Amino acid sequence: MPPEPESVRPVTRDYHVKPVLPWTILRLLRRCDRTREEIREKLSAMYLGHWPVNDQLLDAVLEGLVREGNVRQNSTFNITGDGLRALEQEEQRIGEHLERGLSKDACAKYSLLGNVGLSLLEFAVGFLSGSIGLIADAIHTAIDIIASALTWIGIRVGREAEAALAGGVILCGIGLFIAWESIGKILAPAPIRFGLIALVTIGINILVNAFFSYYKFYVGGRTRSISLVADAYHTKTDIWSSVAVLVGIAGSLAGFIALDGIAGAAVSFFIILGGYELVKESHQVMAGKDPEMEKFSAFLESHLAALPDRALLVSLWLLKVEPGTWEETKTSLKRTIGRRYPVSLTDKDYTRIIDRIHEDHLAEEKDGQLILTRDGSETLSRLAGRQAAYIPFGGRGFLSPRLIAWYSEGL
Repeated sequence: MPPEPESVRPVTRDYHVKPVLPWTILRLLRRCDRTREEIREKLSAMYLGHWPVNDQLLDAVLEGLVREGNVRQNSTFNITGDGLRALEQEEQRIGEHLERGLSKDACAKYSLLGNVGLSLLEFAVGFLSGSIGLIADAIHTAIDIIASALTWIGIRVGREAEAALAGGVILCGIGLFIAWESIGKILAPAPIRFGLIALVTIGINILVNAFFSYYKFYVGGRTRSISLVADAYHTKTDIWSSVAVLVGIAGSLAGFIALDGIAGAAVSFFIILGGYELVKESHQVMAGKDPEMEKFSAFLESHLAALPDRALLVSLWLLKVEPGTWEETKTSLKRTIGRRYPVSLTDKDYTRIIDRIHEDHLAEEKDGQLILTRDGSETLSRLAGRQAAYIPFGGRGFLSPRLIAWYSEGL
C-alpha cells in the first residue's frame, strides 16, 4: 500500500471523531472480531492520514463499550447481542431521520412556511425602512405563495394550464406596477431608514432561499418529484432578484440613494419574467408538452452522468477499509452513497459504479474478495484530496469527519 501523499496534513480533531467513534467501532466489529491493533489500523485507514489515531481516546471508547455490555473483550474484541441491537437502533434512527426530512410533504410544508415568514419579515422591514427594493422582493416572495396556491387549485379542478396562464398574467401586472413605483423612487430618491436592519433582512432572504433551493433539488431528486425540482429552479432564479436588492440597499447606504429604486426595477423585471415563463409554460401544456418534465429530465441526467466519478471515491474508500465481494460492496454502497446522493439510484446505477472499478483495474479479486490495486490506492488519495464524491455538506479539499461518519454506515 503506497504511503499517503505529503500534502496530507492532520485536519480532523479528536472532538470531531469522538461522537461517532463508538458506532464506527461497533460497525467494524459487526464484520468480524478484531484485536485493538486491528481496530486502530482500520481507523487510520478510514481517515487517510487526516486524523492521527489518539490511543487514549480509542482505549477510553473501547472501555466504555465493554462497560456498557456492547462489546466483549477476550483475546480480541467482539460485538455482543446488546451491541448489535444498539447498532440496529442507531441505523433505524438514521433512516427515520432521513425519511422525515426528505419526504415531499415535509419539503413542501417547510418551503411554504419559509416563504410566508420571509415575505412578512421583508414587508415589515421594507415599510419601516422605506426601501422599495425590499418591498418589491417581499411582494415577489408573496406572489410565489399565491402562484403555488393557484397551481394547486388548478390541479384540484383539472385546469392546471389555465391556472398557470392566469397566474402569469397576474404576475406581469404586478411586475409592471412595481416597475412604475420603482421609477418614481429613481426620479425622486429618498434615503433608507434602518439601513443595516434592511441589509441583514435581505441577506437572510438570500441564505434561506439558497437553502430551500438546494433542499427542493435534493428532495425532488431523492423522491423523483418533477414538481419539486421545477420549483427548485424557480427558487434558484429568485435569489438573483434578492441579490439585486442587496446591492441596491448597500449602494443606498454608501450614498447612492437611487440604487434602491433601481433594485426595485430589477425585481419587477424578474417578476415580469416569471409571469412570462408561466404564460409560456401554460401554452406548452395546452400543446401537449410538459416543461416541468424537461427540467426534471435535465436535472436527473446531469447527476446520473456524474455518478460513476462521484461514487468512485466512496467505493474505493470502502474497499480500503474493508475488502469484500462484489455483492458486499454493492450493499455497502447502498448504505452510503445510496442514502445521500441527490437522486434515487437503481441496481443498474450501482452496477455501473462496480464496473468502473473493474474496467480501470482499481481492484482485483483474490479468494472472492476485492482488494485495492496500487492504481486504486493512488486514485483514492487523489480523489480524497479534491473531494470528488458529491454528498451534501461535505468538507472542501479533504474528507471531512461528517463524510467519514456517513461512509462508515456502509461497513
